[in-house]
Amino acid sequence: MAQKRAIEKQIVEGSTLIGEPLSISVLEEEYQNDGAFLRKIQDLKEKNYKTLRKTRGDGNCFFRAFLFSSFEMFLTDKTEFDKFRVIAEKSKDDLISLGFPSFTVEDFHETFMEVLDKVGAPCTKTELLDVLNNQAYSDYLVVYLRLLVSGHLQKNADFFQNFIDEGRTLKEFCNRVNLFTVYLLIIYYGATIFLFLGGRTNG
Repeated sequence: MAQKRAIEKQIVEGSTLIGEPLSISVLEEEYQNDGAFLRKIQDLKEKNYKTLRKTRGDGNCFFRAFLFSSFEMFLTDKTEFDKFRVIAEKSKDDLISLGFPSFTVEDFHETFMEVLDKVGAPCTKTELLDVLNNQAYSDYLVVYLRLLVSGHLQKNADFFQNFIDEGRTLKEFCNRVNLFTVYLLIIYYGATIFLFLGGRTNG
């Protein structure tokens, strides 16, 4: 337990939640001995990706990346922002109807909408980065995204139950698993957002 806390402390002290833009070449330096990863980096370069932002590796990195990528797009695309906001506003009632505690959902939803409305004000990219690097705001947003993913799974249990092993129900799965998925979030919001997740596979 002490070792785990020490590792977590090192992660927190060594990185911001969402970093400034970096040249994609930094990945080539970091993974110079990883052939599979280098091939993926080369593929990105060929698709004209030039920069990246690092997120803190605390188990919430995907959700923070999704938030920043989405909100950054909304700064310059009011049509997509308006569509997203309608869905986000309604999502609270959707979750409550699925049996999530209203007092919990309302608390996190209120913060989510508060930050979303900052984006729609609009704010600058620097202001957006400051908000999402605020631990209190960022953690609330991450929790709400996790609730949304869990809600989407449970709402479509007949389909997703087929992918759950060990005899668990979908609800048990959602309660125990660190919900990590690009597919579900993109389906839920109907957003046209591309995220690159660099895994250590040959695919």
